[in-house]
Amino acid sequence: MAKQTQSPYNSILADIRKKKFAPIYILMGEEAYFIDELTNALQELVIPEDERDFNQTILYGADATMEMVTNTARQFPVMAEKQLVMLKEAQTLHDAKRQLEKIAPYAANPVMSTVLVITFKGDSLSATSKLIKETTKAGGVVFESKKIQEWQLESMIKDYCKEHSIKIDTKSAAILGEFIGTNLKRLFSEIEKLMVSLPSDSRVITPELIERNIGFSKDFNNFELIKAIASRNYAKTMQIVDYFESNPKQNPVIVSTSMVFNLFSNILLAHYAPDKSDNGLMAQLRVKFPRQLEDIKAGMRSYNARRAISIISAIRELDCKSKGINSQQKDYSLLKELVYKIFTI
Repeated sequence: MAKQTQSPYNSILADIRKKKFAPIYILMGEEAYFIDELTNALQELVIPEDERDFNQTILYGADATMEMVTNTARQFPVMAEKQLVMLKEAQTLHDAKRQLEKIAPYAANPVMSTVLVITFKGDSLSATSKLIKETTKAGGVVFESKKIQEWQLESMIKDYCKEHSIKIDTKSAAILGEFIGTNLKRLFSEIEKLMVSLPSDSRVITPELIERNIGFSKDFNNFELIKAIASRNYAKTMQIVDYFESNPKQNPVIVSTSMVFNLFSNILLAHYAPDKSDNGLMAQLRVKFPRQLEDIKAGMRSYNARRAISIISAIRELDCKSKGINSQQKDYSLLKELVYKIFTI
């Protein structure tokens, strides 16, 4: 079998679905969602249901020893082609990384009729680990599930919907990303709920559908706030802030001020960018989506560099006041004061 190191999730999942199994899988990292999906696929597909009593062994880090894992892995399947041995939650082992190194001798000479799966969540084994090296040499799969960044969410949401033959526009994907965040299990669960709620004659997730089924306003959210500020629409900005104040749990001020700070930081950088073409600005500002660039360009027309600097200073002042420094004002009073300064500085 070809050597696979740090294999992409989709490639690994595709091979599992084709029943092209590696002798060892080490699934590790901070993002549990992908680890769980690969684990579930292996548990479902390696051993037929009627053979699992004799040929599927599930062990857990809190209870297992490495001798138990390797001894079980060296056994042969009972009247079957394969056996599956899983060590789940290996991170719960005492001195887990050192303990797992005891599996390296097995990884150097694995039993090809065994599929050994090790899951290690919240952290990753070092590339210099003997277990990692031997697994790679043996043609095993080493997958590191890295923490998802916010800027990745929009494309991940679109890819997930495409995989399920559903369409979603940029605004809807952005709304879901902002409202739910980087908890992928919850994010994809909410998308599945939206799919179920789709009208029989539609395969498109819209902001209206999200608003009806998840409770996120398509008109009053941080993306609309940034758009209103960038275009100097004071009335719309205050409408959104008033809405936020009436729904404080869903609209924390710290998130809004962080996005406003990012807007004006980008406006300032854009004013001094040597290449002000769309491609030049996207590269300079590390902007991933055209929607973000539209707000920045609108902001450049509305606020010159001097005003952007003054507004950034006002945001820093708000941050200090929100921590109780020279102020006892409540969060939304501070946000309204900031909005006033943005439009009058």
